[in-house]
Amino acid sequence: MADELKAAGAICYLPDGKKTYFLILRSAKTGEWGPPKGHSEEGETELETAVRELYEEAGVRRVSFTPGFREILKYTVEKKGKTLNKEVALYLCKLDDDDVRISPEHTEAHFATLDEIEQLVPHEDLREVFRRAAAFVKAN
Repeated sequence: MADELKAAGAICYLPDGKKTYFLILRSAKTGEWGPPKGHSEEGETELETAVRELYEEAGVRRVSFTPGFREILKYTVEKKGKTLNKEVALYLCKLDDDDVRISPEHTEAHFATLDEIEQLVPHEDLREVFRRAAAFVKAN
């Protein structure tokens, strides 16, 4: 039985006229692009984790989460020779502006179109979350 790792994060979007841009960060460790997210601390709710990680990784303090959007990603990770089941809850967050200050955990921040997400984000399940977020934004 593998241990459980809980994490949460935010699919952040910035509407600009007819286009919607999504915040992605490039990991300093892996070079992969993805949303701000991280492990939950003891006693934190998913939303509290998402808010904290958004501030720690992107410097975004004012957050406006969109009700009705919550996606779960499940996958396994290897950590210290052990296989762990990881579950990441992702919430949709509308940003007021593109003022982002990345942490040392990341080398770049980029506001990407959905087409760019398809090219830059390496994991299909995560690209699908961005597609669902884009459809949710468009429908609401």
